[in-house]
Amino acid sequence: MLWLAIHLPALPLEALAPEGPETGPLAVCARSGRGEEIIGCNGLARAAGIIQGMKAAAARALLSELRVLERVPEREQRMLEGVALWAGRFTSSIVLSPPNGVILEIGGSLRLFEGIPPLLKQLRLGLDTLGHRGVCCVAPTPGGALCLAAAGRALILRDQQALQEALGDLQLSEFPLPAGKRAMLYGMGLRRVADLLALPRAGLSRRVGREAVEQMGRLFGDQPDPRPFFQPPECFLRRLELPAEVAGSTALLFAAKRLLMELSGFLTARQAGTQRLEWALFHGAGAPTRFVLGLLSPAREVSSFLELLRQRLERVTLGAPVRAITLRVDELHPLEGRPMGLFAGDKQGEARSDRLLERLQARLGRRAVQGLRRVADHRPERAWSFCAPGSEPGDGGPGFRPVWLLETPLRLETRDGRPCWNGRLRLEPERERLETGWWDGGDIARDYFIAHAEGGLRLWVYREIGGRRHWYLHGLF
Repeated sequence: MLWLAIHLPALPLEALAPEGPETGPLAVCARSGRGEEIIGCNGLARAAGIIQGMKAAAARALLSELRVLERVPEREQRMLEGVALWAGRFTSSIVLSPPNGVILEIGGSLRLFEGIPPLLKQLRLGLDTLGHRGVCCVAPTPGGALCLAAAGRALILRDQQALQEALGDLQLSEFPLPAGKRAMLYGMGLRRVADLLALPRAGLSRRVGREAVEQMGRLFGDQPDPRPFFQPPECFLRRLELPAEVAGSTALLFAAKRLLMELSGFLTARQAGTQRLEWALFHGAGAPTRFVLGLLSPAREVSSFLELLRQRLERVTLGAPVRAITLRVDELHPLEGRPMGLFAGDKQGEARSDRLLERLQARLGRRAVQGLRRVADHRPERAWSFCAPGSEPGDGGPGFRPVWLLETPLRLETRDGRPCWNGRLRLEPERERLETGWWDGGDIARDYFIAHAEGGLRLWVYREIGGRRHWYLHGLF
C-alpha cells in the first residue's frame, strides 16, 4: 500500500479567515494553562515578528494593529471533513487525522492518474483552489507519511528503506513523542531520530515506554497500523461560513466553488451524479434566500455546476449581504465511468446540447425553456404540450403537420371562392377533414389543405365545413 499524507499547518487560521493583503495582520490564539498563546498567523503578522507560541498579550503589544481571533476547533473539524470529501475524487480510502491531517491510500489510483507526480499536481492545485496551504508526502505507511508531512518534508518514498532514512533525518522535536520522554532523551544526548534507531529496542522500551516503541514500529512499517476510514454521509449537506459579509454574485460564486469541489469529490467516491442542487444563502437577519439548480442529466464535475450557478446567481436578488452558504444534495443517480479513448487525450465530453439547455434555464428560468411533445389529439391546437427538455416525444397525432402554427388562425380573403394570401393560393387536391372534439366543448369541423403561395411558400389552410365556410391560414411549413 502507498499512502499520501496532507498536512495543513495553517488550518486554524484558514478556518476563520483567508490569508490575503486585505485582511491585515491576523493571528489565531488558543487557551491553555499558560493563558492565550498564538498558534498561527498570516504573512503580515509573521513579517512583524509574531511567531507561534508567543503570548497573545505580547503579540498585541508588539503589533498594535494585530487582530487576534480565538481558535474554533469545530470549524477546523468541518473544514478537515470538507477536504476529505473533496479528496474522494482521488481515492475512496481516506483517513482523518485531526487536528490538521488527511491521509489517502493511493496505491490503487496511480494507474488512473498516470503516476504519482500527475496525481500530486492535481491534488496541490485543488488544495490551492480550496484555499489551503498544505504539505504532501508519499510513503509506505500512513503514520510515516503524516509525520514527514508535519515536519515539512514533501517527499515521495516508495519503499520502507527510504522511509527509514527519511525518518532518521528528523530531529526529535519533529517526532511524535510525549514531551516528558523527549526531554529525557535530550538529557541522554540524543538529538535525531537516527540516534533512537541505534539503541536496542528492549532498552529503549524501558526508558520511553512500550507504547512509544510500538508507535515507532508502526511509523517505520515494522508493525501494522490499522486506521478507521472516513465514512462520507449518505447525502451531501455542507455549510460554509463566510469570513465577511458578501453582497456580490462574483464573490458568492468564488465562495461556493469550495462547496462544489467538495460535492464533486463526494459524488466521485459514490460513483454517482446528481441533477438537483439545493442552495440556501443566509443573511444576518430574516429568512434565507433559497433556490434550486437543476440539470437535465446527472453530472458530478465542478465545471458542470459552476457555470450554471453563475448564470443563476445573476438572477438572484439579495435582500441583505450573505453570511453563510449551504448546499444540499439528496438525489444521487448512478454514474458509471466512461470508457477511455483509443488515443491519448481523446476524452468524451458530456452532451453539449444538455449543457446548453441547462445554461439557458439557469439564465432565463425553467419556465422559459421548455420541450415539446405530441399528444394523441387530432385538433392541431391540442396535439402538443410543453414538457421538460429531453422528455419522451410522446405518441399519437397525425404525422404530417407544419411545425409552425399561428397562435390564432388568420382569416383569409377570397377571390372567386378561392383563398388568397399575397395573391391567389394554389391548393393541393388532397384534403384532411377534422370533425372532432364534441365531447369536451372544443369541437371543430374543418377541411385542411396544403396551399402553395408565390415565392415557394407552403401554407396550411382550412375552410369551415359549416356556417359561412370562411378560409383561414393556420400554419406554415
